[in-house]
Amino acid sequence: MKKIFLILFALTTIIFLHSCEIDNYDGPDASLQGTIYDTNNKPLQLEQGSGSGRIQMDEISWSDVPIPFYLSLKQDGSYLNTKVFSATYVATLRDGPFYPILGDTIKVAGNASHDFHVVPYLNVEWVSEPQLLPDNRVTATFKFKRNPGPAGEAMPNLMDYQLFISNTQYVGNNNFDGTRVGGLVAVTNDKEGTNLTITSLQPMKYETKYFIRVGVRVSDTYRKYNYTSIKTVSVPSP
Repeated sequence: MKKIFLILFALTTIIFLHSCEIDNYDGPDASLQGTIYDTNNKPLQLEQGSGSGRIQMDEISWSDVPIPFYLSLKQDGSYLNTKVFSATYVATLRDGPFYPILGDTIKVAGNASHDFHVVPYLNVEWVSEPQLLPDNRVTATFKFKRNPGPAGEAMPNLMDYQLFISNTQYVGNNNFDGTRVGGLVAVTNDKEGTNLTITSLQPMKYETKYFIRVGVRVSDTYRKYNYTSIKTVSVPSP
């Protein structure tokens, strides 16, 4: 019995010591950054994070069936990740308010850079600066233009639009004051090029700067918004 105990103790000790070995794998040693551009070669207006899409990274220098990881996007259409392993990847921009594109094969080493070019479903533009009404509600006028698919894809039908207001710069569908802006407004294809005006449901409560943008979306798989640029309005002291 004592001999069996000693054998089990020795095996347990070996397993424990092996599990305590220092992990000598190198950590991520590269960074990857870039910008997503639209058809006018302007940075695509997005939400902060993954709300407007994401970049799927498949490392093909290690496996033919890689497990993907994803990079988030910034509002100004850029992205940056400073913890990427040096390798060859297929980078695919996906799940956003634009026609699908094929992935690009890129080699990441050191401080790498790679830009994407997409055709957004819509270009949404301000017609005039958003205004603060006398009762402290915000009103905004905008218009949108539909873009044909780059490979002859059918243009998806319009769905709705919304006014987004926040007291932070990260305004969008993932960050807005829903008590003030009102609900979604249905819109049809024939409103393309028409000046559309939307006004907040409630007045702005605090004497501060508010960040404003309008988003319009189509009825596709992901139903993500194409946005105007971000504007501000300030509520003065009474």
